[in-house]
Amino acid sequence: MTLPCRHEERITKQVQPTINLLTNLDVLHPDVLLQHQIQPADYKSGLVFRSAIESIRGRFIASSTTSREGLVKVVLDSLLQQHRIADYSQSSHVRRYDFTVALERNPDYFAAIEVKGGEGNSINISERPLWAREFGIWCHLDGAIVNQPANGSHSIINRVTNELVRRQKLVDVVLFKDILCGTTTRPCPKYPGRESTIAFDAAPDVFLFPQRVPSLDDPAPPTHTLKSLRLPKLILELFGVSGNAQTAHTWEVHVRIIELENAKLQREVQVLHQGIVVDRSLSRPWRV
Repeated sequence: MTLPCRHEERITKQVQPTINLLTNLDVLHPDVLLQHQIQPADYKSGLVFRSAIESIRGRFIASSTTSREGLVKVVLDSLLQQHRIADYSQSSHVRRYDFTVALERNPDYFAAIEVKGGEGNSINISERPLWAREFGIWCHLDGAIVNQPANGSHSIINRVTNELVRRQKLVDVVLFKDILCGTTTRPCPKYPGRESTIAFDAAPDVFLFPQRVPSLDDPAPPTHTLKSLRLPKLILELFGVSGNAQTAHTWEVHVRIIELENAKLQREVQVLHQGIVVDRSLSRPWRV
């Protein structure tokens, strides 16, 4: 399992009844609709229900995108104030990455961060700047709680490794953290006794990716460590995680290209946590 945290069952089991209630409100409680000047006959056939849901979803996406970048900005502000980085800037509206981080000046050492939710295809919409010594994706699994965090992280890892192999798009690290981490909705087992109260102070989960793009000549390149990258270690230390304790928050993503018959290739991905394989997947074969 790529992430050990799970949404509380008492909360997730309320989702389907809520869906049933809202979907069938015109049949179950037409009086409630009439009290709010909504005609039960128009609730579905007039697309009132569907239009309302789409409008709410649009507002939610807009507000959550802002809050996601705001959380990362708080982290970078803290690193800057503690003189752990030289500077940073936000570039969300003009670049295909959201933050430029100057880890060091003289000589310059820059990292770039792209901020994403846990929603599928948009994970692939980003661009690694040529000048970036490190490129990371900060993911927020703050959407629907029907699926457990491990499902979202598994999907994101597969998408990132597919981009790595098929499009030679190198991502060094993926971090998972959002406002649900360490709360009653999503307790964090890495903090015994504070699983539901650690909240913002819970450190991100750090997934380290290969140092190079896999190829036939280099089918299984080495995976990054906290020594080969600078920014992930700085972030963990900011959240009070240092020394051997960092292994509890760190995962290694190993990618290997397998050469098959008929000029076909296959991608194997293994995720290790503290030396144990917690997830493994094989892609569909493709022709070279």
